Amino acid sequence: MSKGVIVDSFGPNANVKFLEANQKPLAVKAVTNELSFEEFANLDQPSRDDIARKRSGVDSPETEQQLGIPYVNLNLNRPYIPKKRIVHLDLKGAPPLTTFFRKFFPLIRNMGATGILLGLFLKYEDMFPYMGILANITAKNALTKEQVEEILKLAEKSQLEVIPLIQTFGHVEFALKHSEWAKLREVPGSPQALCPNRNGSLDFVKEMVVQLMALHPKIKHLHIGCDEVFQMGECDVCRLELHETLFLRHVQNVAKLIHDKFPKLRLIIWDDMLRHLTQQSMLDVNLGSIVEPMVWVYAEDIYRFVQPPVWDKYGAVFKTAWTASAFKGAFGETLSVPDSRRHLENNLRWLEVMSAQDTSFKKGFTGIALTGWQRYDHFAVLCELLPAGIPSLALSLIATTHGYFNSSLKHKFLTGLTCPQHNSGRNQPFINLDADPYLWDKLGRCMFPGSPFFRLTYRLHTMENEVEEFIKSTKRSKGWMTDYNVRHNYSLPLRVDELSGDLPRIYHGTTSLVRSAVDAMADIFDNYTISEWIEQKIYPYIIHLEKIQNESIALKSVNHWSARPLPPLKDLQRQFYSLNLGIFIQSLNPRE
Repeated sequence: MSKGVIVDSFGPNANVKFLEANQKPLAVKAVTNELSFEEFANLDQPSRDDIARKRSGVDSPETEQQLGIPYVNLNLNRPYIPKKRIVHLDLKGAPPLTTFFRKFFPLIRNMGATGILLGLFLKYEDMFPYMGILANITAKNALTKEQVEEILKLAEKSQLEVIPLIQTFGHVEFALKHSEWAKLREVPGSPQALCPNRNGSLDFVKEMVVQLMALHPKIKHLHIGCDEVFQMGECDVCRLELHETLFLRHVQNVAKLIHDKFPKLRLIIWDDMLRHLTQQSMLDVNLGSIVEPMVWVYAEDIYRFVQPPVWDKYGAVFKTAWTASAFKGAFGETLSVPDSRRHLENNLRWLEVMSAQDTSFKKGFTGIALTGWQRYDHFAVLCELLPAGIPSLALSLIATTHGYFNSSLKHKFLTGLTCPQHNSGRNQPFINLDADPYLWDKLGRCMFPGSPFFRLTYRLHTMENEVEEFIKSTKRSKGWMTDYNVRHNYSLPLRVDELSGDLPRIYHGTTSLVRSAVDAMADIFDNYTISEWIEQKIYPYIIHLEKIQNESIALKSVNHWSARPLPPLKDLQRQFYSLNLGIFIQSLNPRE
């Protein structure tokens, strides 16, 4: 028998026994009556509670396999718990109403460990109430000064530290899209990145920082972005310099202008632009003394994106670092609800990596940010909205708070989400991430803030599948309502009637979803957000169904049909002629 390890995975104080090679397990010896007195004394005996549970039929704790929890090699005897766990709120996409935060902040606070700092990571972009020369970059439905102050008071009441994020290099689309600020673009035709060498770039950054700090006077950390600077070194001046030099000098300049006015502020930047920089170049500018990197990976395999040599490099440059996982908004630009299993694995993998890499930094890791993106960038459509991601957030936040997740945290998880404790039937696990990764089944009766919208996403999913199947059957699988039939107005009315028979029912179900969406979102979002979400998620299906309805009416209105062959499509005739295939088309025309 080869060496193995038995791990009791029902809590941090796991009982680990090593089975030496060629040694029979005690359980086997017990069955065969080969136990010595010492072995019998060391044999784990069932407790009275265990015996009573078995006699009464009470469910035993579910295993991680039954719960569908991804296996990650965590030390359950000494679980790694990040000092700070920061919940990221992407306010640039569908900012919730302040009334929603009154319920949301206590919820996430209760899922954090007592006495260990939990915080908020606010990404404003054009939702911040800028004034003066920056007034034009503020969205028409931006937060007001009073609303920002109320959010900060609510966060303070729940003992949540606030870390604002402003973009100072890449992802400045929210400002550079306007004609007044287009002069600061690195590439004239694209608002993605700020040019570090243009006059006015640093003045623009300084004005943003000053106005933001006026409403956040108590903050200790400020995130200055600097991620995904896709367009760098492309203007006439910048192309003469190395990307490495451009990036590091701009970070230095931004840090200096901030520290000159706010010397005690600790600055954070995303790390992706640092991964390919040389260690010496970062040491030469003393980068570790002016910023702290936030190492972000949202996929399951952390080391694939940040390999061990990168960690060694960061440890030589920086005294501390942050990490960033995701609880939503990372696996698809148009998704409606996050895959909780994938996000849990991402967070558990981060605990594994942070435990291993903590000693790389003199002061260890400062904390982890659980990001929840609602747009991939300023121009992208909405992805998973915050209420739809709360179950995933609860799962990952509780895991990072305790250093693991298993059935011992069942009560905390279900209570935190206001779920009925009899949510699952006898012998059924309280969650099953393999069969139910979106948690629609197990958490469908919970009453957490935004739960009606969470349930709505399941109805949306069902509607999408039904409409897609109907479209596939009507337009592609069957041969009487294809685009060819519609273009030539040529089909059998009897068959058209058969194919469109379910259309009224499906159409009614789709349009009724609009009303349900309004009802579920009215207490969470403003009308602009509600309208945008409905237009992106439901309206396209309504338009498609109406198109099929109109096509069916047109096809059934024909009483007489011309003899075959049908005339070639004029657009195809032009295309074939352009390819010198006119003879082929002419051969298709019947001879007179």
